[in-house]
Amino acid sequence: MTKRSFAEVRRFVRSDRRSFAIAIAGLLPLVLASCGGAPIQPGALVKTVQAEEAMVMPPPSGPGIVGVIERRYDNAIEQEIPLFTSALTPGQNFIKAQFFGTKSAFSYSSNRLTSKMVSQSGTAREMASGFPGVRMVRSQFYVQNSYGPFGYAFGRGRGSDLCLYGWQQIRSQAQKMSPVDNYGSIQIRVRICEAGATEQALLAFMYNFTINASVDSLGWNPYGDASPLSPEIGRTGAPTYPRPASTEAIVPVLPQRQAAPMIRRAAPAAPVRPAVAPVTSSMMEPVMQPVGPRIPSVSALSPAGLSPSAPSDAAASQRSPTPAAAPRVTVPSPSCSTQAEGANVVCR
Repeated sequence: MTKRSFAEVRRFVRSDRRSFAIAIAGLLPLVLASCGGAPIQPGALVKTVQAEEAMVMPPPSGPGIVGVIERRYDNAIEQEIPLFTSALTPGQNFIKAQFFGTKSAFSYSSNRLTSKMVSQSGTAREMASGFPGVRMVRSQFYVQNSYGPFGYAFGRGRGSDLCLYGWQQIRSQAQKMSPVDNYGSIQIRVRICEAGATEQALLAFMYNFTINASVDSLGWNPYGDASPLSPEIGRTGAPTYPRPASTEAIVPVLPQRQAAPMIRRAAPAAPVRPAVAPVTSSMMEPVMQPVGPRIPSVSALSPAGLSPSAPSDAAASQRSPTPAAAPRVTVPSPSCSTQAEGANVVCR
């Protein structure tokens, strides 16, 4: 091979190196771009939202929503909804809702929320954390609201506080769940303490709250299949009448007006006329008065026998006047004399 051939080979190798370097330089930005992350999403995992964005709404009677704290996980969304409270028992009233079956906003995260089944030990730990120092008694009754069965417990807090803890798990039947249909579940916890409340008033919260959210997926359905219609609907000879949802009447019955009790006044009593004794001949005879000077009564003399005592005879005569009676004269016995021991007279 001549020198000219070697020179051509060197030029070709140099040109290939230059082309390779240019190709690497052009691909490098693309490689680096593929390793970069999405724009930063501040507050995407934990944030506060408006009250109207709460996934569970309390009944219209309250208590009202104070705020909503939302946490996003790879497989779920959790909201803790503080409620208004005026009780003396320590702790905050709240609704806690967990929606399982959502898609993560991040493609390469590992922040998953574990879905736990409802158990007595689990609810006991939750009540001990939510009601410190309060003895909660679990109800043994089977109850259910519009979303299915739920459990609850009551306890007495400080003062006149009555406390309720309710729990509910909503999901389809296990034999009807699949990865593409009827999957997902909802966990709900309610903690309420209220002064002077009754069990009926607090339990009404569990019957009247409203789930205000859903997962945008065709197969997400924790409620299960819809119940079939009654076979009586649309059939001849099966009349249907309006019936209220509770035991109360559709139109409230006004209470009957009670008539005021009649007070019967007693007839005025006939005037009682004093009985007049028949006049006898003895009463018509004149009363003989003794002749002689009037001698004062011994009882009217003081212990000294000189000054008169309290005018008892005069007062007695004023209280019971006897104008028709003759003056009475009392003559002391010669065997009695006064003693200096009061107004009494003793006989020796």
